[in-house]
Amino acid sequence: MTKIHAERSGLLENRKDAASQRCYGLAMILLSFTVRNHNSIRDEITLDLVHPSLRTLQPKDRDWGSVIYPLAGIFGGNATGKSTVLDAMRYAFTAIRLSATAWQDSRTMHRAPFLLDGTVRTSASTYELDFVRNGRRHLYGFEVDAEGIKREWLQDIPNSRWRVLLDRDRDSNSLTLNGSLRAAGEVTSRELMLSRALLLKKSPFHDIARDLVDSFDVVLVKDSHREQRLKTIADSLSDGSITFPDLEALLQVADIGVAKVSIEEKELPERFRQAIRNLTRELRGTDEGGSKTRVTVSVEQTDEVGGLDDDQLEQVVRYLTFTHRGTGEDCPPFSIHDESDGTIAWLAIGVPALETLRSGGLLAVDEVDASLHPHLLELLLASFDDPNINTKHAQLIFTSHESYVLSPLSEVRLAPEQVWFTDKTHEGVTELTCLADFPKHPDANVAKRYLTGLYGGTPRLSPSTFAALVGAQEG
Repeated sequence: MTKIHAERSGLLENRKDAASQRCYGLAMILLSFTVRNHNSIRDEITLDLVHPSLRTLQPKDRDWGSVIYPLAGIFGGNATGKSTVLDAMRYAFTAIRLSATAWQDSRTMHRAPFLLDGTVRTSASTYELDFVRNGRRHLYGFEVDAEGIKREWLQDIPNSRWRVLLDRDRDSNSLTLNGSLRAAGEVTSRELMLSRALLLKKSPFHDIARDLVDSFDVVLVKDSHREQRLKTIADSLSDGSITFPDLEALLQVADIGVAKVSIEEKELPERFRQAIRNLTRELRGTDEGGSKTRVTVSVEQTDEVGGLDDDQLEQVVRYLTFTHRGTGEDCPPFSIHDESDGTIAWLAIGVPALETLRSGGLLAVDEVDASLHPHLLELLLASFDDPNINTKHAQLIFTSHESYVLSPLSEVRLAPEQVWFTDKTHEGVTELTCLADFPKHPDANVAKRYLTGLYGGTPRLSPSTFAALVGAQEG
């Protein structure tokens, strides 16, 4: 572990003793996330990041950093719903960010209900965030159906009990605000009040909404998302939020052989700008006959394309280029398309991880082990787990197939409460269970027990069927 600690310690600056830190003035800290009726999640599930030692509404000294987990891993077989948990979380934050703006252009409510049950498909979906902001616990949630926002609520704990700040109910046509709050502005039936608050700096909920959306980031395994992420990195380099030494240090930590990172700028041709405009209209628009109406909408589409305006389309396209160490004095730079999947994966994950560790907040990473060496994955997880590095109580929620993280070989020790498993029933329903819910086996090899299916979350394979398929044409 000495080498990993040495490399990791050189990555971030201004480390302090985290034991003396308090959470006031820091980014959001997630305590739990609850969701019901989202894609393969039919029944209510909750991902909990709180130590079992917390038996009251808040710690006595309000040191939230001492009672939350900075890491949570979701493990499971293919198509069991690991990514769905993160997608539900992403939907909740995206709804806060876009339901009052880009989503208003659609004729139907953006949502993704469970489709394999007719009754559930037409019922409301629920999303709830239990979080800490500036040392104070909050509970925010909403219910959404095909008509729009059915319910929305926000509570906090100023002293020793819950206080209602906002309660909105469509069925009773009621909107209740705490008496200490001024008017929050009117909203349409398909937008969240917190989303509207993002546009209104005088809204009593503006700061809460802004802190929520600014504190969340997500990294997906899709190639399209990684390419967009690298484009964002290039733009960040141009405005100074990420520096070239930052990128070069990240690549040196991974021992990829890159000595220098640069930016190449090209103007976006008009025909491509027009094509993007057309695509944006296709994603947003519907015809009167409903042939283009979508009940389920990819958050990635609305997030990455739907928000583009003409001014953004006029900007130049920036590309990262990489100069590798070599024997020649004048090594040509490589484009990102010449780089390995491992390099792309590390940059797509490493940069947002660095930003999250520096500022605090929540980072969700889907299939964190994809194209990453186990030692590099361990370095990433250990950075969030080390209070001398993670001084802002940043959190990382990841999905993975990689049992190495659970094995005795890993130097990152996850508590049972930090390990979650997804499985799917014969009805196509995703279930989420925690390792802490299983009988304790202090000397057990968790990775081995996971791979043998004792915790669920492993695929039910049929080798004989595959063997028969291979020989099917021989007859």
